[in-house]
Amino acid sequence: MKHLPNLKNFHPEEIKLILQKAVEIKANPGEFRDLLRDESMAMVFQKTSTRTRVSFEVAMTELGGHGIYIDWNTSNFVLSGVAYETEYLSRNVSCIMARLLHHSDLDKIISGSQVPVINGCCERYHPCQALTDILTITEHGDLSSIHIVFVGVQNNVSNSLAILCDKLGVNLTLATPVVDQEDESLEPEVQKIIKNSSYITHTTDAKKAVRTADFVYTDTWIDMQYFNDPAHAEEKKVKLDLMMPYQINADLLKGISCKIMHDMPIHAGYEITSEMVRDPRSIIFQQAENRLHAQKGLLWWIYKEAGIIS
Repeated sequence: MKHLPNLKNFHPEEIKLILQKAVEIKANPGEFRDLLRDESMAMVFQKTSTRTRVSFEVAMTELGGHGIYIDWNTSNFVLSGVAYETEYLSRNVSCIMARLLHHSDLDKIISGSQVPVINGCCERYHPCQALTDILTITEHGDLSSIHIVFVGVQNNVSNSLAILCDKLGVNLTLATPVVDQEDESLEPEVQKIIKNSSYITHTTDAKKAVRTADFVYTDTWIDMQYFNDPAHAEEKKVKLDLMMPYQINADLLKGISCKIMHDMPIHAGYEITSEMVRDPRSIIFQQAENRLHAQKGLLWWIYKEAGIIS
């Protein structure tokens, strides 16, 4: 049995297997209708969600299984020890996916679980999104020769993308302001990868970085749970003033032949303009759709590693 808290302990060949299976299932979904027959996965949510919930729930259904939605705030996770609740939960289901505010809670879930646990997103990592991103990119280019530029802020998404690109030998430039040492997404091990990897570079100059980009990728500048919070209004204003040079807009991408990516939800007018969302170069909605297919490949691998399927 192997958990997916992040991608750091995954071998490149394991990652390639997941992606290959995702491609296979996407091309021939009918052949996998009974893959997870009679299996149930608990989906635990502290954070709001559209793509993570829909993609995992539909993936389980289309693979013959069942996804159970559990709202953290209306469950006894808020009343009891996380490990206690998890142990009970894991005696009823064959897998747990958790989308959480804090990685520390994911560690508690893993410690109490008797079944595989998937990190559906936390403040440090978003491994499912990174797998989706690479799956999408492979549909448009050769990983060995393409250049990805992630523009915006270093966060859970860029952390996981950096880990994955380093393992697979994919050229990635992070075009972001200097990292805030107090940021909740800061991950020292990822910063070491960025510093030492021959595939990962960092610059504060977005205009220069995108000149050679095959894929330009952005994400929200402000974590979704804070975006509409009045208590963070001043912090939001300061962040927006800092980040406007990193906006994906017509001026930044003028004359550049690249694909535009965004993991959603989109805050149009902030990290990206509405014009760029619908630009012919945009593959944003294909990328979002691929969450479903990447999830299927991941579920196949997780259940296979646990010995539940052959």
